[in-house]
Amino acid sequence: MIRNGIFASVVLCASLAATPLSATAASDGWQRVGSGIRGGVSGMALVEGAPAGEGLADAVLVRDNKGDRDSRLATVRLRPGQEPVVEELPWLGTLPADLEALDAVPGRPRHYVAVASRGDAYHVVVADGRATAVDEPAALPGRRDGDNYESFALHRDRSGRTFAVWATRGSGEEKAVVRAASVRIGANGPEFGMVSARQEFAVPFPDEDEVRHISDLKVLDDGTVLVSAASDPNVDDGPFASAVYDAGRLSVNQAHDAVLRLKPVRALVPLSRFSRQDNRKIEAVAVLPGGLGLWGTDDENSGGSVMFARVGR
Repeated sequence: MIRNGIFASVVLCASLAATPLSATAASDGWQRVGSGIRGGVSGMALVEGAPAGEGLADAVLVRDNKGDRDSRLATVRLRPGQEPVVEELPWLGTLPADLEALDAVPGRPRHYVAVASRGDAYHVVVADGRATAVDEPAALPGRRDGDNYESFALHRDRSGRTFAVWATRGSGEEKAVVRAASVRIGANGPEFGMVSARQEFAVPFPDEDEVRHISDLKVLDDGTVLVSAASDPNVDDGPFASAVYDAGRLSVNQAHDAVLRLKPVRALVPLSRFSRQDNRKIEAVAVLPGGLGLWGTDDENSGGSVMFARVGR
């Protein structure tokens, strides 16, 4: 059930920020979609059924803001040769803090699951210029106090079952922990099954500052697990570094349980790589048809940007 008591303040603050934001593409291909420390992209999902291709996408973004009057979710329209148009949407329902991941619910246009850093999963409907949280958030299975989550993905297999994959971000010597479980997105929000797959994961790059081994992940139609990793010196101006990897595969066994087969560090080769000189902190990934990726950054004081990239699939 949605809490009506907070509607007025949330709608007011979000509507004040709902003016479309436009920015030109940089010479390196990055396009600004948010300004300042409250304009980062911490999670991203494509709009189901919308046109997508080289320089062309409609997406939904989440922002890791915590203040009562800060934006939580925005839409972005990207078109070749045009400035991106971003609209911050009012959030109706239980107000989350620190949203770090987002994915679209397969086969249900306008429905998404957004995940906060402490492991709360929100079923969100994006329609009529607003984001509406359906019921109360659900806890990710296996969540423990102190866990820090930055990634979440939904995948529907050939039988029509839907599976969730998510991970703690890890930090330096502490590896990320990836889990998978079946999930049903019903009228009362996400209903997770038992965790059937668990695997630790680390990246070879970035390899300095505070390394977040998984800052986002998505699962392709063929089960490929795509992950981003990022480093952050915990200074809001960076320098940051990041990379995107083909991390392995998600499959489903004869018992209809999810199975993870992720690559060891020595087998990982970046699909995209951004050094500290590039100063980009990728925290969001999406995959388009034709072997294209869309990366999103949370560059702290420098705001948020997106870039199309070819991933060779």
